[in-house]
Amino acid sequence: MARPYSPRSFFRHAPNAMLKRYFDKRGVLAEHDFSEVTETKIEPIYQAWLSLDDTQRGEIERDFKEIDALACEGGVKAIMDEAEWHDENLAEILGELKDLHEKSFWVFLERPKYWPAASAFCRADAISSSQWNECRTVSHTPARVDEASIRDLEKTLSHHFFNKEGRGKNCTVEPYRRGKLDYYFAYPEDYAHASIEWEGATFKRSARHPAFEIIFVYSQDEGKISLYMKGSRDTKKEIRALFADTILGLELGEFVEDDRVYDLTPLKESNPPFKFSPDTGIQNVAIKKFRIAINGTKERITLETNPIPNPNAIYEFRDKLCKSIPLSQMTITQVGLLVTFMPDKTSGRKATRSFDVNWPNSCSLKHDGKDAIIRKMLIESGIEPRTR
Repeated sequence: MARPYSPRSFFRHAPNAMLKRYFDKRGVLAEHDFSEVTETKIEPIYQAWLSLDDTQRGEIERDFKEIDALACEGGVKAIMDEAEWHDENLAEILGELKDLHEKSFWVFLERPKYWPAASAFCRADAISSSQWNECRTVSHTPARVDEASIRDLEKTLSHHFFNKEGRGKNCTVEPYRRGKLDYYFAYPEDYAHASIEWEGATFKRSARHPAFEIIFVYSQDEGKISLYMKGSRDTKKEIRALFADTILGLELGEFVEDDRVYDLTPLKESNPPFKFSPDTGIQNVAIKKFRIAINGTKERITLETNPIPNPNAIYEFRDKLCKSIPLSQMTITQVGLLVTFMPDKTSGRKATRSFDVNWPNSCSLKHDGKDAIIRKMLIESGIEPRTR
Protein backbone atom coordinates (compact mmCIF):
# COMPACT_ATOMS: atom_id res chain seq x y z
CA MET A 1 0.00 0.00 0.00
CA ALA A 2 1.34 3.42 -0.96
CA ARG A 3 2.12 5.67 1.98
CA PRO A 4 0.24 8.98 2.18
CA TYR A 5 2.17 12.01 0.98
CA SER A 6 2.68 15.07 3.17
CA PRO A 7 5.12 17.98 2.61
CA ARG A 8 6.63 17.75 6.09
CA SER A 9 7.27 14.03 5.76
CA PHE A 10 8.78 14.51 2.31
CA PHE A 11 11.16 17.25 3.49
CA ARG A 12 12.17 15.03 6.39
CA HIS A 13 13.14 12.16 4.06
CA ALA A 14 14.53 14.06 1.06
CA PRO A 15 18.25 15.01 1.37
CA ASN A 16 18.78 18.76 1.68
CA ALA A 17 21.40 18.70 -1.06
CA MET A 18 18.85 17.27 -3.49
CA LEU A 19 16.25 19.83 -2.42
CA LYS A 20 18.72 22.66 -3.03
CA ARG A 21 19.55 21.33 -6.49
CA TYR A 22 15.86 21.08 -7.29
CA PHE A 23 15.05 24.61 -6.10
CA ASP A 24 18.08 26.01 -7.93
CA LYS A 25 16.94 24.33 -11.12
CA ARG A 26 13.51 25.92 -10.77
CA GLY A 27 15.04 29.28 -9.85
CA VAL A 28 13.27 29.65 -6.52
CA LEU A 29 14.32 30.04 -2.87
CA ALA A 30 17.85 31.01 -3.92
CA GLU A 31 18.11 33.31 -0.90
CA HIS A 32 17.76 30.39 1.53
CA ASP A 33 20.91 28.54 2.59
CA PHE A 34 19.79 24.95 3.09
CA SER A 35 23.33 23.84 3.89
CA GLU A 36 22.88 25.34 7.35
CA VAL A 37 19.78 23.25 8.01
CA THR A 38 20.22 19.78 9.52
CA GLU A 39 18.51 16.88 7.79
CA THR A 40 15.92 16.37 10.53
CA LYS A 41 15.18 20.05 11.25
CA ILE A 42 12.97 20.70 8.25
CA GLU A 43 10.90 23.62 9.53
CA PRO A 44 12.96 26.37 7.79
CA ILE A 45 12.62 24.52 4.46
CA TYR A 46 8.93 23.95 5.04
CA GLN A 47 8.29 27.63 5.84
CA ALA A 48 10.32 28.72 2.81
CA TRP A 49 8.24 26.45 0.61
CA LEU A 50 5.03 27.91 2.08
CA SER A 51 6.22 31.38 1.10
CA LEU A 52 6.00 30.54 -2.60
CA ASP A 53 2.95 31.63 -4.57
CA ASP A 54 0.17 29.10 -5.10
CA THR A 55 1.06 28.28 -8.70
CA GLN A 56 4.74 27.61 -7.98
CA ARG A 57 3.97 25.61 -4.87
CA GLY A 58 1.38 23.53 -6.74
CA GLU A 59 3.83 22.65 -9.51
CA ILE A 60 6.56 21.76 -7.03
CA GLU A 61 4.21 19.65 -4.95
CA ARG A 62 3.25 17.68 -8.05
CA ASP A 63 6.94 16.81 -8.59
CA PHE A 64 7.48 15.98 -4.92
CA LYS A 65 4.51 13.60 -4.91
CA GLU A 66 5.95 11.73 -7.89
CA ILE A 67 9.42 11.55 -6.33
CA ASP A 68 7.91 10.32 -3.07
CA ALA A 69 5.86 7.66 -4.91
CA LEU A 70 8.99 6.17 -6.53
CA ALA A 71 11.02 6.29 -3.31
CA CYS A 72 10.34 2.61 -2.61
CA GLU A 73 11.74 -0.74 -3.68
CA GLY A 74 9.14 -1.08 -6.41
CA GLY A 75 9.94 2.39 -7.71
CA VAL A 76 13.65 1.69 -7.88
CA LYS A 77 12.95 -1.57 -9.71
CA ALA A 78 10.77 0.28 -12.22
CA ILE A 79 13.56 2.83 -12.71
CA MET A 80 16.12 0.07 -13.26
CA ASP A 81 13.86 -1.65 -15.79
CA GLU A 82 13.43 1.54 -17.80
CA ALA A 83 17.16 2.30 -17.64
CA GLU A 84 17.89 -1.19 -18.96
CA TRP A 85 15.66 -0.48 -21.97
CA HIS A 86 17.91 2.54 -22.62
CA ASP A 87 20.98 0.25 -22.33
CA GLU A 88 22.12 1.74 -19.02
CA ASN A 89 22.77 -0.14 -15.79
CA LEU A 90 22.16 2.16 -12.84
CA ALA A 91 23.00 -0.42 -10.16
CA GLU A 92 26.40 1.04 -9.30
CA ILE A 93 25.26 4.67 -9.27
CA LEU A 94 22.11 4.08 -7.23
CA GLY A 95 23.98 1.69 -4.94
CA GLU A 96 26.20 4.56 -3.75
CA LEU A 97 23.21 6.71 -2.73
CA LYS A 98 22.08 6.47 0.88
CA ASP A 99 18.36 5.85 0.80
CA LEU A 100 15.33 5.40 -1.45
CA HIS A 101 14.38 9.10 -1.50
CA GLU A 102 17.89 10.05 -2.58
CA LYS A 103 17.83 7.45 -5.35
CA SER A 104 14.42 8.59 -6.60
CA PHE A 105 15.38 12.27 -6.40
CA TRP A 106 18.66 11.64 -8.26
CA VAL A 107 16.88 9.93 -11.15
CA PHE A 108 14.28 12.72 -11.32
CA LEU A 109 17.10 15.28 -11.67
CA GLU A 110 19.67 13.33 -13.67
CA ARG A 111 17.60 10.97 -15.87
CA PRO A 112 14.32 12.78 -16.55
CA LYS A 113 13.76 10.77 -19.74
CA TYR A 114 13.33 7.63 -17.61
CA TRP A 115 10.74 9.22 -15.38
CA PRO A 116 7.41 8.88 -17.29
CA ALA A 117 7.83 5.16 -17.94
CA ALA A 118 9.18 4.37 -14.47
CA SER A 119 6.25 6.21 -12.85
CA ALA A 120 3.79 4.31 -15.03
CA PHE A 121 5.42 0.94 -14.28
CA CYS A 122 5.36 1.67 -10.55
CA ARG A 123 1.63 2.44 -10.69
CA ALA A 124 0.96 -0.76 -12.62
CA ASP A 125 3.01 -2.85 -10.18
CA ALA A 126 1.00 -1.48 -7.26
CA ILE A 127 -2.27 -2.81 -8.69
CA SER A 128 -3.53 -5.95 -6.97
CA SER A 129 -3.40 -9.11 -9.07
CA SER A 130 -7.13 -9.58 -8.50
CA GLN A 131 -7.82 -6.38 -10.43
CA TRP A 132 -6.18 -7.61 -13.63
CA ASN A 133 -8.14 -9.49 -16.30
CA GLU A 134 -6.20 -11.87 -18.51
CA CYS A 135 -6.79 -13.73 -21.73
CA ARG A 136 -4.75 -15.93 -24.06
CA THR A 137 -4.26 -15.31 -27.76
CA VAL A 138 -4.27 -17.81 -30.58
CA SER A 139 -0.81 -16.82 -31.77
CA HIS A 140 2.29 -15.16 -30.39
CA THR A 141 2.20 -12.27 -32.82
CA PRO A 142 4.38 -9.24 -32.00
CA ALA A 143 2.66 -6.12 -30.70
CA ARG A 144 2.44 -3.09 -32.95
CA VAL A 145 4.20 -0.05 -31.52
CA ASP A 146 4.41 2.18 -34.59
CA GLU A 147 2.96 5.66 -34.45
CA ALA A 148 0.05 4.85 -36.74
CA SER A 149 -1.07 1.89 -34.60
CA ILE A 150 -0.88 3.95 -31.41
CA ARG A 151 -3.00 6.69 -33.00
CA ASP A 152 -5.47 4.04 -34.18
CA LEU A 153 -5.79 2.69 -30.65
CA GLU A 154 -6.42 6.21 -29.35
CA LYS A 155 -9.15 6.79 -31.92
CA THR A 156 -10.69 3.35 -31.36
CA LEU A 157 -10.91 3.78 -27.58
CA SER A 158 -12.18 7.34 -27.93
CA HIS A 159 -14.89 6.30 -30.40
CA HIS A 160 -15.99 3.41 -28.18
CA PHE A 161 -16.36 5.38 -24.97
CA PHE A 162 -17.80 8.50 -26.60
CA ASN A 163 -20.51 6.61 -28.46
CA LYS A 164 -21.38 4.11 -25.72
CA GLU A 165 -20.83 6.12 -22.55
CA GLY A 166 -20.69 9.78 -23.54
CA ARG A 167 -17.09 10.25 -22.40
CA GLY A 168 -13.66 9.67 -23.91
CA LYS A 169 -13.84 12.42 -26.55
CA ASN A 170 -10.09 12.79 -26.20
CA CYS A 171 -7.63 9.98 -25.56
CA THR A 172 -3.88 9.51 -25.50
CA VAL A 173 -1.90 6.26 -25.38
CA GLU A 174 1.69 5.91 -24.14
CA PRO A 175 3.50 2.68 -25.14
CA TYR A 176 6.55 1.38 -23.26
CA ARG A 177 8.70 -1.72 -23.48
CA ARG A 178 9.72 -3.44 -20.22
CA GLY A 179 11.88 -6.50 -20.60
CA LYS A 180 9.84 -8.83 -22.80
CA LEU A 181 6.53 -7.09 -22.06
CA ASP A 182 4.74 -4.37 -24.01
CA TYR A 183 2.84 -1.86 -21.87
CA TYR A 184 0.17 0.50 -23.20
CA PHE A 185 -1.13 3.18 -20.84
CA ALA A 186 -4.33 4.74 -22.20
CA TYR A 187 -5.90 7.92 -20.81
CA PRO A 188 -9.38 8.61 -22.20
CA GLU A 189 -11.18 11.77 -21.09
CA ASP A 190 -13.61 11.14 -18.23
CA TYR A 191 -16.92 12.79 -17.41
CA ALA A 192 -16.73 16.40 -16.23
CA HIS A 193 -16.24 16.67 -12.49
CA ALA A 194 -17.53 19.60 -10.48
CA SER A 195 -14.70 20.80 -8.29
CA ILE A 196 -15.07 23.15 -5.33
CA GLU A 197 -11.69 24.77 -4.90
CA TRP A 198 -9.60 27.79 -4.08
CA GLU A 199 -7.75 29.62 -6.83
CA GLY A 200 -5.53 32.02 -4.97
CA ALA A 201 -7.87 33.98 -2.73
CA THR A 202 -10.92 33.18 -4.86
CA PHE A 203 -13.35 30.41 -3.86
CA LYS A 204 -15.14 28.93 -6.86
CA ARG A 205 -16.71 25.93 -8.48
CA SER A 206 -14.96 24.61 -11.57
CA ALA A 207 -15.67 21.94 -14.16
CA ARG A 208 -12.75 19.64 -14.84
CA HIS A 209 -12.25 16.84 -17.35
CA PRO A 210 -9.87 14.35 -15.73
CA ALA A 211 -8.57 11.26 -17.49
CA PHE A 212 -9.22 7.70 -16.42
CA GLU A 213 -6.52 5.08 -16.83
CA ILE A 214 -6.54 1.84 -18.81
CA ILE A 215 -3.46 -0.39 -18.81
CA PHE A 216 -2.74 -3.14 -21.32
CA VAL A 217 0.23 -5.49 -20.80
CA TYR A 218 1.04 -7.93 -23.59
CA SER A 219 3.44 -10.88 -23.34
CA GLN A 220 4.35 -12.18 -26.78
CA ASP A 221 6.13 -15.21 -25.27
CA GLU A 222 2.99 -16.28 -23.39
CA GLY A 223 0.50 -14.94 -25.93
CA LYS A 224 -1.23 -13.21 -23.02
CA ILE A 225 -3.09 -9.90 -22.72
CA SER A 226 -3.51 -8.43 -19.24
CA LEU A 227 -5.98 -5.58 -18.79
CA TYR A 228 -6.57 -3.19 -15.93
CA MET A 229 -9.52 -0.82 -15.97
CA LYS A 230 -12.61 -0.03 -13.96
CA GLY A 231 -15.87 -1.11 -15.50
CA SER A 232 -18.24 -3.99 -16.07
CA ARG A 233 -17.16 -7.43 -17.22
CA ASP A 234 -18.74 -6.86 -20.64
CA THR A 235 -16.98 -3.52 -21.06
CA LYS A 236 -13.64 -5.10 -20.25
CA LYS A 237 -14.26 -7.81 -22.86
CA GLU A 238 -15.06 -5.16 -25.45
CA ILE A 239 -11.98 -3.09 -24.65
CA ARG A 240 -9.74 -6.14 -24.75
CA ALA A 241 -11.18 -7.09 -28.13
CA LEU A 242 -10.48 -3.59 -29.47
CA PHE A 243 -6.88 -3.83 -28.26
CA ALA A 244 -6.42 -7.31 -29.76
CA ASP A 245 -7.74 -6.12 -33.11
CA THR A 246 -5.81 -2.83 -33.26
CA ILE A 247 -2.46 -3.83 -31.76
CA LEU A 248 -2.27 -7.57 -32.47
CA GLY A 249 -4.44 -7.91 -35.56
CA LEU A 250 -6.58 -10.61 -33.92
CA GLU A 251 -10.30 -11.09 -34.37
CA LEU A 252 -12.90 -12.29 -31.89
CA GLY A 253 -12.43 -16.01 -31.35
CA GLU A 254 -8.65 -15.74 -31.56
CA PHE A 255 -8.32 -15.01 -27.86
CA VAL A 256 -10.15 -16.27 -24.81
CA GLU A 257 -10.80 -14.89 -21.34
CA ASP A 258 -10.58 -18.24 -19.57
CA ASP A 259 -6.99 -19.07 -18.59
CA ARG A 260 -7.89 -22.77 -18.63
CA VAL A 261 -7.11 -23.45 -22.27
CA TYR A 262 -6.00 -26.54 -24.13
CA ASP A 263 -2.25 -26.57 -24.75
CA LEU A 264 -1.69 -27.92 -28.26
CA THR A 265 1.96 -26.84 -28.39
CA PRO A 266 3.33 -30.33 -27.46
CA LEU A 267 1.68 -31.69 -30.59
CA LYS A 268 3.99 -29.69 -32.87
CA GLU A 269 6.71 -32.32 -32.66
CA SER A 270 6.46 -35.64 -34.51
CA ASN A 271 6.51 -37.64 -31.26
CA PRO A 272 3.60 -36.17 -29.28
CA PRO A 273 3.73 -36.98 -25.55
CA PHE A 274 0.52 -38.98 -25.15
CA LYS A 275 0.63 -40.62 -21.73
CA PHE A 276 -1.58 -43.52 -20.73
CA SER A 277 -1.18 -46.73 -18.75
CA PRO A 278 -2.37 -50.22 -19.83
CA ASP A 279 -5.16 -50.20 -17.26
CA THR A 280 -6.89 -47.37 -19.15
CA GLY A 281 -7.63 -49.79 -22.00
CA ILE A 282 -6.08 -47.38 -24.52
CA GLN A 283 -3.91 -49.09 -27.11
CA ASN A 284 -2.92 -46.18 -29.30
CA VAL A 285 -3.48 -42.44 -29.87
CA ALA A 286 -2.89 -40.93 -33.30
CA ILE A 287 -3.37 -37.52 -34.91
CA LYS A 288 -5.37 -37.45 -38.11
CA LYS A 289 -6.08 -33.72 -38.55
CA PHE A 290 -4.38 -30.37 -37.92
CA ARG A 291 -5.56 -26.83 -38.41
CA ILE A 292 -2.55 -24.53 -38.38
CA ALA A 293 -2.47 -20.75 -38.02
CA ILE A 294 0.45 -18.81 -39.48
CA ASN A 295 1.54 -16.38 -36.78
CA GLY A 296 1.09 -12.70 -37.61
CA THR A 297 -1.32 -13.40 -40.47
CA LYS A 298 -4.94 -14.41 -40.92
CA GLU A 299 -3.93 -17.49 -42.96
CA ARG A 300 -5.09 -20.95 -41.85
CA ILE A 301 -4.17 -24.40 -43.22
CA THR A 302 -6.16 -27.59 -42.52
CA LEU A 303 -4.39 -30.93 -43.02
CA GLU A 304 -6.03 -34.37 -42.80
CA THR A 305 -4.54 -37.84 -43.24
CA ASN A 306 -5.18 -41.49 -42.41
CA PRO A 307 -2.95 -42.31 -39.41
CA ILE A 308 -3.69 -46.05 -39.29
CA PRO A 309 -0.86 -47.29 -41.52
CA ASN A 310 1.53 -44.46 -40.55
CA PRO A 311 1.14 -42.61 -37.23
CA ASN A 312 3.50 -39.87 -38.48
CA ALA A 313 1.58 -39.30 -41.71
CA ILE A 314 0.18 -35.95 -40.54
CA TYR A 315 3.68 -34.62 -39.75
CA GLU A 316 5.13 -35.79 -43.06
CA PHE A 317 2.22 -34.15 -44.86
CA ARG A 318 2.73 -30.91 -42.91
CA ASP A 319 6.47 -30.81 -43.63
CA LYS A 320 5.89 -31.49 -47.32
CA LEU A 321 3.34 -28.69 -47.74
CA CYS A 322 4.88 -26.13 -45.39
CA LYS A 323 8.56 -26.29 -46.29
CA SER A 324 8.89 -22.50 -46.50
CA ILE A 325 7.24 -21.84 -43.13
CA PRO A 326 9.39 -22.26 -39.99
CA LEU A 327 7.83 -24.45 -37.33
CA SER A 328 8.15 -21.55 -34.86
CA GLN A 329 5.72 -19.53 -37.02
CA MET A 330 2.99 -22.17 -36.86
CA THR A 331 0.37 -22.44 -34.14
CA ILE A 332 -1.95 -25.44 -33.93
CA THR A 333 -5.51 -24.23 -33.39
CA GLN A 334 -7.34 -27.52 -33.96
CA VAL A 335 -6.37 -31.17 -33.74
CA GLY A 336 -8.33 -34.27 -34.71
CA LEU A 337 -7.42 -37.34 -32.70
CA LEU A 338 -8.12 -41.04 -33.12
CA VAL A 339 -7.96 -43.18 -29.97
CA THR A 340 -7.90 -46.96 -30.35
CA PHE A 341 -8.78 -49.17 -27.39
CA MET A 342 -7.60 -52.71 -26.64
CA PRO A 343 -9.64 -55.49 -28.32
CA ASP A 344 -12.70 -56.62 -26.41
CA LYS A 345 -11.97 -59.97 -24.77
CA THR A 346 -15.32 -61.40 -25.82
CA SER A 347 -15.79 -60.13 -29.37
CA GLY A 348 -12.18 -59.29 -30.24
CA ARG A 349 -13.28 -55.98 -31.71
CA LYS A 350 -11.30 -52.78 -31.23
CA ALA A 351 -13.28 -49.73 -30.20
CA THR A 352 -12.14 -46.39 -31.61
CA ARG A 353 -13.04 -42.81 -30.79
CA SER A 354 -12.49 -39.85 -33.09
CA PHE A 355 -12.83 -36.32 -31.71
CA ASP A 356 -11.61 -32.75 -32.18
CA VAL A 357 -9.92 -30.37 -29.78
CA ASN A 358 -10.20 -26.71 -30.78
CA TRP A 359 -8.04 -23.99 -29.27
CA PRO A 360 -8.70 -22.37 -26.90
CA ASN A 361 -11.15 -24.45 -24.84
CA SER A 362 -13.45 -26.55 -27.01
CA CYS A 363 -13.49 -30.35 -27.13
CA SER A 364 -16.08 -32.69 -28.65
CA LEU A 365 -15.56 -35.33 -25.97
CA LYS A 366 -18.22 -36.00 -23.38
CA HIS A 367 -17.46 -36.58 -19.70
CA ASP A 368 -18.46 -40.20 -19.15
CA GLY A 369 -17.57 -43.68 -20.32
CA LYS A 370 -14.57 -44.01 -22.61
CA ASP A 371 -14.62 -40.23 -23.19
CA ALA A 372 -13.81 -39.72 -19.50
CA ILE A 373 -10.86 -42.10 -19.89
CA ILE A 374 -9.61 -40.14 -22.90
CA ARG A 375 -9.95 -36.83 -21.02
CA LYS A 376 -7.78 -38.26 -18.25
CA MET A 377 -5.19 -39.20 -20.89
CA LEU A 378 -5.25 -35.63 -22.25
CA ILE A 379 -4.75 -34.25 -18.75
CA GLU A 380 -1.82 -36.56 -18.03
CA SER A 381 -0.32 -35.59 -21.39
CA GLY A 382 -0.47 -31.88 -20.50
CA ILE A 383 -3.02 -31.04 -23.19
CA GLU A 384 -6.27 -30.63 -21.27
CA PRO A 385 -6.09 -28.30 -18.24
CA ARG A 386 -6.63 -29.83 -14.85
CA THR A 387 -9.75 -28.76 -13.00
CA ARG A 388 -8.91 -26.11 -10.40
